[in-house]
Amino acid sequence: MAQLMGNVRSVDLSVLPEWEAIAGALLVLLVGFLVLRITIRIVMKAMARGMRDQSRELLRKTLLYVGAVLLFVMVLNTAGVSVGALLGAAGVVGIAVGIASQASLSNVISGFFLVSERFFEIGDVVRIGENTGTIASIDLLSVKVKTFDNILIRVPNQRLIEQDIFNITRFPLRRMQFTIVVPTQIALAKVFEALETAAGNVADVLQEPEPFIFFRAFTENGSEVVAGVWFERQNFIRVRNDMAQSIQSVFSSRGIPIRTRAIALLEDMPQKSI
Repeated sequence: MAQLMGNVRSVDLSVLPEWEAIAGALLVLLVGFLVLRITIRIVMKAMARGMRDQSRELLRKTLLYVGAVLLFVMVLNTAGVSVGALLGAAGVVGIAVGIASQASLSNVISGFFLVSERFFEIGDVVRIGENTGTIASIDLLSVKVKTFDNILIRVPNQRLIEQDIFNITRFPLRRMQFTIVVPTQIALAKVFEALETAAGNVADVLQEPEPFIFFRAFTENGSEVVAGVWFERQNFIRVRNDMAQSIQSVFSSRGIPIRTRAIALLEDMPQKSI
């Protein structure tokens, strides 16, 4: 017992303030994190009504980043760390960091331009360069695009500003064109009637705007005729497949051969970013 009391008396009580500061910093971190989450939720409910998805996400992340920085400073102060001293010590590398962050600043500014332009939003299908996919997220520095083969691509905002972007699903209705080449001895009226029937047999083809059919040119392979149909954008794949099957079925039943490739699909170019 005497030995135990001696060990207790030998404890250096000078270290207790440091532990108190660390415990206080951890408490500030825990409480601050909860307050930050609640504050973001309240602000988002109050301010994000009627905002588009990308604007709402950008606002949320801005609040999160700013709040995280303020919380970090508060934790350091509670732990007894001089933030001013840290900033002064970091002044030597500040210039290097500033130079290195020029690209990040440019991406942030470009991100605000993209959001204000409202050319695309989360969930839209876009084509950027050789990549086509769905907008997964719009961040301060970049845009994430999920391709149809399940690959996530990060595109810096500055790069998006500098190149063409095709928004494939911007409008609810789209048009699909089929180019058919038949022998010149086949009467064009017969071809027109066959294409009208083929379009009418596809349930997802809209009748308003109505399908259009026109003669394009006489070619070395035969008469070239174009059939265009309108459809809702979510039915793209189904309309493409059903129209191809319907054209083949109707032309076969009427004895109309299709020259060269069975069917050449020509899509309208989607709206292009300026």
